[in-house]
Amino acid sequence: MPSWEEIQQYARSNYKLAEDEENWFSLVFGYDSGRSQKIWVRKFEAMDGEWLEFRSVVCKLDEMTPIVALRKNRQFVVGSLGLDKDDDYVFIHNAPLDSMDLDEFERPLHVVAHTADQLESQYAAEDDKW
Repeated sequence: MPSWEEIQQYARSNYKLAEDEENWFSLVFGYDSGRSQKIWVRKFEAMDGEWLEFRSVVCKLDEMTPIVALRKNRQFVVGSLGLDKDDDYVFIHNAPLDSMDLDEFERPLHVVAHTADQLESQYAAEDDKW
């Protein structure tokens, strides 16, 4: 199981990071369609352990009704929709760091970015330009 520092180093070596801070970083995935999706990864403490949060903005509160968001949540294998402090819907997934390997880091990284981008294309007025 890698440490947070090893996760950060792995991300620095394998991706161009948009932002790189002590307890979080972000990167932008570009897709063949011309769309892009920014994802944030941060370390946090909960339930006596370290966890990783994978988060990506989907759309504004007024672009998706809460009932649609709740129904969408039932369909996801990984992650869920929530509202952040700016009233943006975010697609988010949390995973314990103490049982994670690098494959378990890669999968949610890509799934969260891809799912958020699909939702954004359906509900947001426009693609975020990162």
